[in-house]
Parts: sequence; structure tokens; C-alpha cells
Amino acid sequence: MRRKSSKKGIQQRKILKNIRKGYLDIENESEKQPAYSISGCFSTTLTREKTVTANIFQTAYKVAKGNQSFNNFEMKIDLQEMNGVEMGCILHSTNACINIVNHIGNEMRKKIIAEVIKSKSKISIIIDESTTISQKSTLIVYIRCCVKGSGMNSPINLFLDLVELESVTAKGLFVALLECLHSYGMKDEYLKNYLVSVACDGAAVMLECKSGVFKLVTEKFLFVIVWHCANHRLELSVGDTIREISSINRFKSFLDKLYVVYHASPKNSRELRSCAELLNIQLLKIGRILNTRWVSSSFRSVFAVWENYEALMKHFEEAMVDPTRDKNEKSTYAGLKNKITSTEFLTDLGLMCDALQELSELSLDLQERNIDLYKANQKIKALVQVFEERKNNGGPYYKFALVSAQNLRFHGVLLHNKNFKNNSAINPNAFYIKLKESIEKDQNHWPDNINNQVTFGETEIRNLSLRLQLNEREMIGGFREYLAEKTYPENLVRLVHALHTIPISSSECERVNANE
Repeated sequence: MRRKSSKKGIQQRKILKNIRKGYLDIENESEKQPAYSISGCFSTTLTREKTVTANIFQTAYKVAKGNQSFNNFEMKIDLQEMNGVEMGCILHSTNACINIVNHIGNEMRKKIIAEVIKSKSKISIIIDESTTISQKSTLIVYIRCCVKGSGMNSPINLFLDLVELESVTAKGLFVALLECLHSYGMKDEYLKNYLVSVACDGAAVMLECKSGVFKLVTEKFLFVIVWHCANHRLELSVGDTIREISSINRFKSFLDKLYVVYHASPKNSRELRSCAELLNIQLLKIGRILNTRWVSSSFRSVFAVWENYEALMKHFEEAMVDPTRDKNEKSTYAGLKNKITSTEFLTDLGLMCDALQELSELSLDLQERNIDLYKANQKIKALVQVFEERKNNGGPYYKFALVSAQNLRFHGVLLHNKNFKNNSAINPNAFYIKLKESIEKDQNHWPDNINNQVTFGETEIRNLSLRLQLNEREMIGGFREYLAEKTYPENLVRLVHALHTIPISSSECERVNANE
């Protein structure tokens, strides 16, 4: 036992001697090279870690900037290391990339919003309630403002946040919106002074006058304008016209039938494509019309039937004699052929192409990011005038359809007069009158002799100044100067900026919803 303990003691003394020697060597080296002191080593390590972290952040930002999958992040890290870039050994996973991008995005948004608050510019809010793929209810929030360097007539829309909702009631939406704005430094006092309007769609939870978000917003912020999205208003106007004119419902039902025939059957789609290739026709996609999708998609579907008319006829004729189809299927295609070759259907098709083309172009114009109240008003007035004139002078598609109906031939296809009382064609005069009444709004026109009316518009300027919380006398003085000089004076620019921030459409939120 003594030998073992003696041997163990010798080993411990040797280890202790080596430790002491190591410390002495470190002290000698630190005296010879002061740059390698403990504080110097710490500073060097910290600098290296900052460089490595910056490399990782820049790589993650590049992935997001290129709209690439987050899964590419790990491969880009490997490539960086192969190229000799120091990337460390942590923060290399896909989840790390997601967290880094979220952090960068949050910091960028906070910086931009801080600049907006600092500039004391008027702002507007665009919101839309949506549901994600994982069935979570969210609130999409955008800010619209005129910032320095964007140009007086070019307000910009800034994505603020995608807020997960705990409650989809009006109160839940309102509370979530306020918490989101507060988190970016926009407190109630700031919003009372600089918030101009809140734009949303026409959902009941948003615009219900007794208990909707509209009511809660106007109670807390007295001068805020709650704006119903112009694109959704347009859709409601078209919907009113459909309900009033029964012939449109029959036309819509037929096109829905075509959609089902080709959307639900890959076989039918292949056969139609083959017919189009034989006829050297570029096949366009037929979708539903006048449903929950915006009117621009309805025009594409109607136009597809117009362009694919000959291919559709050829497919119907082949399907009618196809031995692999049963009697009911053949009868269905015979009915489709009989309907599509009637002169009534063709004139309805031409009429809908003309109307939906105009409505589609207006809808797309209203979705432009830089459109303001004045431009939107002018475009709506122009469309109302077009519909007024189309009552007596049909559009190009309708005129072509009438000529084809008289000749009983369209795109090489023989037509026939159906003349069924319950399948009469759409009355163009009644159709355009109803569209005009649904879209037309009260307009305020400037008189021709405004130069002789110095006080013209003062009431409107006074009301706007009160609503937008601007100095009334400064705005009136600036307006008088504008009437005389035809240029915007400095004090009137603030009013123009405030008006330009009012969103015409909530389509920006719809784009986010479509990209989820």
C-alpha cells in the first residue's frame, strides 16, 4: 500500500510541476509579446466573431433578397467555406436563416417607420383579414405615406406586419391593429395627429356601422376616414348588375358549365388541346366568371371562349360521336354545341367581352400603387361615360358578333337562330344602363370661370383642413395662390400629400394573401 501511495504522489508532483511550468511559460510569453495579453485575445476573438456573424447575415439576406428557398442557405454556407470565407460553426441551419431574415426585416421596418414618424408626414393604414395555409387567422397591415424623395404624386405602400389574430371579431382586429402600430412606435397621440385614413375591404366585420372596425376606429380617432376598397366596390357594382338582369345569369351558368367540363376532366383538357393544335390556335384557359375572383379574371375567361371558339366546336363534334362515351355524355356535348352555335349566345359573348374588358382595365388601374383620389375619380368618370355611349353604339366585340350573327357564321363555324323566349339575348341598353347606375357616383365639377371666383373651393378646402387636421388659413391661402399661379405653393403641398396618402384599394394586402 505504501509503494502504491508513494508512486501516486510522485505522479501528482510531476503533474503539478508541469502546470507551474506552463504558467511560467505563458507569463514569459506575455511579457515578451504584450499584444497577446488576455484583453488582446478577447478583443481579437470578438472581432473575428463579428466578422463571421456579418458573413452569415449577408448570406441569409442574399437568400431572402433573391426570393429563394430557405433550404438554399446551408448550400450557400458550404459554398462560402469552399471559397475560403470564414463562416464559423454555428447558425448554419434553415431555422437560423429564417430567424436571421425575420430579425433583419423587423429592424429595417423599425428604421423606416422611425423615419416616417420623424418626418411628421400624414399616413394611412391598409388592412385585410386573411387565413394562412395552416388555417391561422392573420391581419395584413400596410402603411401608405409620402416620404421625402418619393415625389409629391408618388405615395408609397410599406408592408408593416403580418399579425396572427387571437380573435376574428371587430374588437379583436382593432386591438391587434393598435398593438401592431404601438410596437413600431406609433402611439395613440401620434395617430390622432397624423393618421388620415384606414382602407379595408367590404367585409361586415370591417365596415359594419354599429360594431365593426369602422365604428371602433372612428370612435377612437374622430377625424380618420375609413375607406371602402374601390376594387371591392367595383365587384359589388358588377354583382348588382348580374342580379338585376336574368339573361346574364344564364350566360354565367353556361360558362361555369364549360369550366367544369374542362377543369374536372384531364381527358377533356387533352382533347381540347389536341383540337387547338390541329387548328393552329393558341389555347387560353377557361375559368369561372363573375364569382369571388376579381373582374379582370372574368374577362380572361370570356375572352378565352371567344378566341377558342373554333377549337371548342371541333371538340364538341368529336365528343358527340366518340364511341368511348356513353349516351348521356354525348347528349351533354350535343347540348353544348347547340348552345354555343346560337346567335343569341354569340351576341351575349361579344357584349360581355366589351363590358368586362372595360371593367377589367379599370380594376387594374385602381390596383396601381401610385393612384390617388383624383386619378381614380377621373377613370371612373371616363368609364361611366363609355357605358353611357355604349347604349347606342356597341363595342368592337359586340359589333363583330352582330355581323357574324347576320351572316350565320363565326370563325368558320355555322350558326343558327335559337329564338327561345326563355333564352333571349342580353339587352345591351338595359345592361349598360344598369352598369352605369351601379358604378356612377356623385361628381363635383369645377366651373369654367374659376379665375373669376377667388373664393371658389374655400368651403371644400376648409372641410378638408378640418378633417386632415391642417391649418385652415394656410391651406386657403395656398389654394388661392394655386388658382393664380397654377403651381403648388409650399403650404398647400402638405394638403396634397395628405390626400395622396388615402388608399384607393386594399389590393396590396390581396397580393400578400396570394403569395402565401
